[in-house]
Amino acid sequence: MALRPIRGAPPGAPIPDFPVEKPTAEPSQTTAPPSVDDRRQLAAPRQPHAPIAIPGDRFTLTFRVIPEQPAISRASMTVHVVAHIERDVSHTVGLLKMSARGAMRFLTDLRNRRSPIIATGDEDGTVKIEYEFTGSQHSFSVHALGDGHVMCRVLRDAEFDIETVADHLLADLGV
Repeated sequence: MALRPIRGAPPGAPIPDFPVEKPTAEPSQTTAPPSVDDRRQLAAPRQPHAPIAIPGDRFTLTFRVIPEQPAISRASMTVHVVAHIERDVSHTVGLLKMSARGAMRFLTDLRNRRSPIIATGDEDGTVKIEYEFTGSQHSFSVHALGDGHVMCRVLRDAEFDIETVADHLLADLGV
């Protein structure tokens, strides 16, 4: 079977020969397991508006953005403080609801690691949350409204990616 000239080639151009031999190279086989960095990159993407939990030893802060529903309600962000009493038993000990404006201010400060930051519920809430970065850890202290004592603390090491958490929540707010 004769090959045809390449379309668009000038008249009289040679027709290239194609290899008729089988390739001799063998596909390489991976024997080493993927590194930890490779596994991190394979993590499933976060679904928009999915809550983000920041777990501690006995308490978890769960951030959730409620998107704007035109002509019904504005966007807002809630933070639930949940205590883990036993293995499968948990109890909500506090709530903080912020307007979109208040949440944007708080999350921007959080992303930029300003410290300390105090978040109060400008729409509703039973607690206020104080964030502090000490250089070696992130600390979220939860205070009852009108009371100076600390109800609980959620501590995370300095490796915790607080900027990405803030970026995801800001994206949910539409920023």
